[in-house]
Amino acid sequence: MQCRSTPSIIAATSEAEQDELSPSQVRAGLASLRDIIAANGWPPLIWTRADGYQLGAERSALEAYERAVINEKLTAFRRFITGTVAPHAAARPGDKWVKHIVAQLNSIESTLDLIAIA
Repeated sequence: MQCRSTPSIIAATSEAEQDELSPSQVRAGLASLRDIIAANGWPPLIWTRADGYQLGAERSALEAYERAVINEKLTAFRRFITGTVAPHAAARPGDKWVKHIVAQLNSIESTLDLIAIA
C-alpha cells in the first residue's frame, strides 16, 4: 500500500495493528523517522500533495519542498510578528526585551525572505 497522507498511514497501520494510530501519533512517528534519517545520513523524507511521501526524491522535488516549507514558516513567522510582537512593541516601546526581540525577529524574517525568493 502506498502511503500518500496521514490518513493513509493510519489505515495502513490499522491493518497491521489492533488499534488505529491517532493523527498525532503518526505525526510524531514521521518526526522521529526524519530524525533517524538525518542521523544516519539517508536521503530526506519529503511530502508533496501530488506524490505523497517520498524518500530519496530528485533534486528539483527537494528544492520545491524546501521552498514550500520556508514559505510556510515565513508566513507563520510574519503572523507572529504582526499579531503578537508588534502590538507588544507598541504597548511598551521603551522595554529592553521588546527592542531586543524586535531586532532579532526582523533579522530572522529578512533571512527567511532572502531564502524564499532565491
